[in-house]
Amino acid sequence: MSGDPYLVRWTDHALVKAGMLGFPRADVEEALLQHHHARQRNQGAAGWRVTVGRIVIVYDHPDQGDPSTARLVTLWRRR
Repeated sequence: MSGDPYLVRWTDHALVKAGMLGFPRADVEEALLQHHHARQRNQGAAGWRVTVGRIVIVYDHPDQGDPSTARLVTLWRRR
């Protein structure tokens, strides 16, 4: 996989979840981009997962073959 993402594209589902959980969009994007290097393989609907503090972010990278973009699929609050 070439390069780290610097753009985040959100699914509608992820936008709804962030709103429900009270996570500001900018904070989620920053967490994903800053911690992409620490990602783990995900076994669900998206290829990658990263946990930053109390937030778990599930995403695809690259998005539609574009290594500059990550597609945020879902997120949740870690207990």
